[in-house]
Amino acid sequence: MVTPVSVSLSGPAFSFLLYENSKCRFQQEGFLLGKIIRKETKTITDNDQQQVNVSITVKINSVMPLPQTHYFYNGVGKVDEHKLREFLGNQFDTVVAWYKYQKISSFKFTLRNKTIHRQLTELFKISPELFTCCLLINEISDNGSTHLYSQAFMRYHNGVYDKLSIHIPNLSEPNNTYKESEPASDTFNKILKDLKIDKNNAQGLVVISKIQSAVQKHVDTVIKDLSEAEKYLHELEEEVKQLEMMKKLKQLNEVDIKEPQDTKRVENVFSEESSPEPQSKSNRPRDPIDSTSSQDSQENSPVVQRKATRGARKGQG
Repeated sequence: MVTPVSVSLSGPAFSFLLYENSKCRFQQEGFLLGKIIRKETKTITDNDQQQVNVSITVKINSVMPLPQTHYFYNGVGKVDEHKLREFLGNQFDTVVAWYKYQKISSFKFTLRNKTIHRQLTELFKISPELFTCCLLINEISDNGSTHLYSQAFMRYHNGVYDKLSIHIPNLSEPNNTYKESEPASDTFNKILKDLKIDKNNAQGLVVISKIQSAVQKHVDTVIKDLSEAEKYLHELEEEVKQLEMMKKLKQLNEVDIKEPQDTKRVENVFSEESSPEPQSKSNRPRDPIDSTSSQDSQENSPVVQRKATRGARKGQG
């Protein structure tokens, strides 16, 4: 029996995903958070036979974009588990899919993407037919007035990658049908529990006002905490940019320091090649001992002796 698998993407998660894609210039990657729901539906046929239909839904209710592409893997697609766990933190166990976005008209699941997908399947310990990858593309009209976003969820099943059906509640549904309600979140259930409303004696308008006030108060608290977190994240991003600039300047300075040394070596090599050959003995400067011996030889020469004798004869005369 084949169990149908589908993807349910909530409205807030879908809008947040498109918002993250729209403010990205070229491409983006991230993870989709949620849970996998297994649903059994029992039906009774006309022959009073009971049938059980099983369906699996990958329910996505949040998005976690990465700060940059190729963040958790290298050029050949090797996933860095330590870096991935450090980034996801306590949301590691809620990951049900990952996504890739590119601002192009068509998108193919490359060999590197398939390698990354298989490693993530083993890392998150999710069955291959349930762990999906969302491929998103964006097409813009010639005059730039229309932006068309397309998405497809891929999974590895029976040796091939096939697409899953996507369902977004209350989107593209006719107006004459009933709207489908999503199960209440744990946060909303907690708010209702803290109000302690008496269902028997409470009036409808009063209950709705109390719930609205409690929800608005919770939203204001979340906005304040989120604003502080965004501010801290912005400070960290600026600090990272400064550190990267300092690292690049340091590398440039090291290159500039090495270049003069290399030029000196080259100059020394050229000077050694262009230096004249050693002088011959005739051109060498005379040694002091050689000069004294030459002077002695000149004094003892017959020419010098003749001059001395002539001077002596004049003195006698």
